[in-house]
Amino acid sequence: MNAVHKVNFTFLGVIIFVYVLLTAGCLNNCYFWDVVQQVSKEAHWYYQTNFKYLIIPSQNSLSDIVATGYHPPLMGMLTAALWKIFGVHLWISHLLTLICFFVLLYQTLKLVEKFFPAHQAGWVMLVVFMEASLLAQFSIASPDFILLTAFIASLRGLLERNTWLSSIALIFLFGINMRGIFAGIALWISFQLFLYLNSEKKFSFTLLAASIRPFLPAIILSLIYFIFYFRMNGWFSGVSEEGGHYSLPENISMIGKHFFEFLLRSVENGRIIVWVFSLFAFYWIAKKKVPISNELKMLICCFLMLFSIYFLFVFITRMPFSARYFMPHFFLLTLITLSVFSFRLPETKWKATVLVFLLFELTGHLWIYPEKMAKSWDCTLAHLPYYELRKQCFDYIDRQNMDYERISAGFCLYGDRGFTELNQAGKKVGTQLNNQYFIYSNISNLPDEWIDELHNPAHWKPLRTFEKWPVQITVFENISFKQTEK
Repeated sequence: MNAVHKVNFTFLGVIIFVYVLLTAGCLNNCYFWDVVQQVSKEAHWYYQTNFKYLIIPSQNSLSDIVATGYHPPLMGMLTAALWKIFGVHLWISHLLTLICFFVLLYQTLKLVEKFFPAHQAGWVMLVVFMEASLLAQFSIASPDFILLTAFIASLRGLLERNTWLSSIALIFLFGINMRGIFAGIALWISFQLFLYLNSEKKFSFTLLAASIRPFLPAIILSLIYFIFYFRMNGWFSGVSEEGGHYSLPENISMIGKHFFEFLLRSVENGRIIVWVFSLFAFYWIAKKKVPISNELKMLICCFLMLFSIYFLFVFITRMPFSARYFMPHFFLLTLITLSVFSFRLPETKWKATVLVFLLFELTGHLWIYPEKMAKSWDCTLAHLPYYELRKQCFDYIDRQNMDYERISAGFCLYGDRGFTELNQAGKKVGTQLNNQYFIYSNISNLPDEWIDELHNPAHWKPLRTFEKWPVQITVFENISFKQTEK
């Protein structure tokens, strides 16, 4: 084995060690953030109905189970199927994600080898897999980790004209959620460009048919799902309501705040360094100072398409952004930037750039904001103390024999514990502030006025605080509620 292969295997070994260690530490962690809805609740529907219905009705007899808007429910169906085989356990989702990690590792390596010389491949892999959002999404068994896996497998299959690989991967990509469909559309447009450039820039219907062929299975299955969905729930029922995520912003001020959020989620958790260096990369590309292959042009086109989609959402929706939304095009940006720098810089300076990227990525788990500033906790490993503190909090509540009907909480802590923990079903925590008890956590990203209210000693009294940096959970008692009860 030569020195280059030894270095690459060393890097791959480090990556595998980190992800396997993370799996071992998170194997029985409860569902977190949006995964409760996107995986657990939808899986409960299919599991409890024994797959009798494809579409989750907006109103049904299974309490608290609603569809995630009009997103395709592949993750819920897959999880429920595994529950049928192995039983309802948290570790199933984490082991499924670990399997996807090995698929992602292999597909990424094959893709990286197309754009970098062999002696640089391991370095690039380390940058890609140590990114904070990717590590965090893996740790919580998020559908977005599987989405990225499907995206990269689809991209590799398209570049290699491997119809089988791209078709299977695209089915998963389209079936995860609407962001997967957006990514699929971007892939299709960039794939058309790739075929056009490789056909001596001659457009034909044969070329168009060739670009559509790998996408046909995913398109057909998606159309079947949406036909059933719209027949049952109506056109975008429940997702475009007044004031909802998909309604238009009210004024310029709201657009301005949305734009700031878009920028922050794009560069937070250490990503800022890649964006800064990418400015030089795109400058060199524009000035034609680096050779650009047709494969790299496809990556650039796909990146620009995905970036443009989410940039457009700044102006036409109120959808709150999360760093995980941008993982596919940030992956492309990283490859594009490092590829261009590999042409422009000598080896020592290129490796120094990689080390800078890695250093900033490590800081991604330390980006802690002030209490009233919303944070994408599902995109950093800084959230990991939450699981232990959550258990301590609910153990305290159970020991005190508190009535769950008189307990409320913020995001991640409210709802039926059965969906989050896969046990303790029926212990439901409310959402209203004017209850006897309220479980507050900085994880919840509460509105500013709620935070001010909970810290008002004239209205609320802290009973018990559970804290492990940077996460804290406090059980408050409503003094006025107690007085009125007397």
